[in-house]
Amino acid sequence: MTSDDPRLICFYLPQFHPIPENDAAWGKGYTEWRRVVQAKPLFQEHYQPRISSDLGFYDLRLPESQVAQAELAKQYGIAGFCYYYFNLGGGRKLLERPIEQMFKSGKPDFPFCVSWANHHWRANWVGSKEAIAMQTYSEKDAKSLIDELIPMFRDDRYIKVDSKPLFVVYDSQALPDPIKYTQIWRSAAKAAGFRDLYLCRMEKGVVVDPQSVGFDAAIEFPPSGVRSATVQFKPLDSTNGFSGNVYDYGQTAFYAVNREEPQFKLFRGLIPSWDNTARRPANDATIFHGSTPEAYQSWLQESISWTKTHHAGDERLIFINAWNEWGESAYLEPDLKNGHAYLQATLDAQRGKTKSISGIYNAVYALDKAELRNGNGSKLVASKKISGSVDQITRQDSKISLAGWACDLEIPSRPVNVLVFENGRLLTAERTFVSRPDVAQSVDKSALNTGFNIDIDAGLVKGDCTGLKVVIVSQQERYALLPVPNKVVSVR
Repeated sequence: MTSDDPRLICFYLPQFHPIPENDAAWGKGYTEWRRVVQAKPLFQEHYQPRISSDLGFYDLRLPESQVAQAELAKQYGIAGFCYYYFNLGGGRKLLERPIEQMFKSGKPDFPFCVSWANHHWRANWVGSKEAIAMQTYSEKDAKSLIDELIPMFRDDRYIKVDSKPLFVVYDSQALPDPIKYTQIWRSAAKAAGFRDLYLCRMEKGVVVDPQSVGFDAAIEFPPSGVRSATVQFKPLDSTNGFSGNVYDYGQTAFYAVNREEPQFKLFRGLIPSWDNTARRPANDATIFHGSTPEAYQSWLQESISWTKTHHAGDERLIFINAWNEWGESAYLEPDLKNGHAYLQATLDAQRGKTKSISGIYNAVYALDKAELRNGNGSKLVASKKISGSVDQITRQDSKISLAGWACDLEIPSRPVNVLVFENGRLLTAERTFVSRPDVAQSVDKSALNTGFNIDIDAGLVKGDCTGLKVVIVSQQERYALLPVPNKVVSVR
């Protein structure tokens, strides 16, 4: 790894120590670990509970715990932690002890920055939206927030971009006046002697140009904003209330890697895995099933490649969600099942080591008539073993949708990629994961999740959809064109 390689920054949750607010709501001595170890598997192959191995059930009141975390992160190429900072306004803070003792003691000697976690502290653990502590806003509090962070900004360990302290806002949409708030923050930083702040907003389902709301850049924050396919599982216990909110990790990663090219400054983000069973009742849990170190490594390698192409210098940043979100199974820290596998995948991705086939890659293709070439310019081989159908094209408001199915008859159980072109221009890339029992019955019993339902921004389509071409690409890089219906169905 060189100085030109992207810096990998992990979001860091400081909840692993008791605080009065949690004691009052959940009982004396409550920490995240209490829920983590109580999680139960909801369906076959569901990995719960998640049990920490090397670092154990640490207490972040102990500086030794933070030092051990930093040493492990450094060993596997992590460039720094982005601490969630819970400042609720009116001088009230939560979970501030880990970051404050790290700052005051100078240990660990490891880069860090701050993400203002500006949201209510809710009783999500029991499925309630009730707020234990409310987030409030005022321009006075906005100024006080930066003033109390200025000493941290001066720390040599603090992560900077072009000498500007990196400051992340968790939910910029909640700000009463984001332009005014960002002006207050920048003015306070300049008054303290900095050139400026480098302000980032986290993408939480709403995509906007960050500069239009006063920020310098946006950060992808999956699983917010991603699109995935539902995977059906039968509950182990029919009385536990589990409603099957299970999505496919591989398809999620493929969608994220192939999102529409942003017209603004964006830093890529990814998750090693995601499963908030520990934090939610069974009927409200969200699970992204099928994460493996290999799939995560593929997603990370594609993020690294994209970042090297689109950014330079200090702006080569990638954010991993997260280092230690155990209640959401979004962590790189070692556990009893995977050990250091996800950490090793992180290091291997940075070193560009060959990964196992996972089907997660940036779908760069060019179509000239019926000839398909990949991003390297190599011509792909057409295959009669790839079968499928575009059953319907619909238009609704500003969206065009294509529904159908496709599979590689040589390996019917594996997903295939679906590319949509117009006049040789690639509009979007998706994967097959929609359940199609009819295909499994008529084609192959293992070809169950062979359906696709692709949404395209209507503004991207220049013609009347008759010029669309749908190309199926197998994981062996063979391809076939599917016939496209001439009729477009309008849906009101």
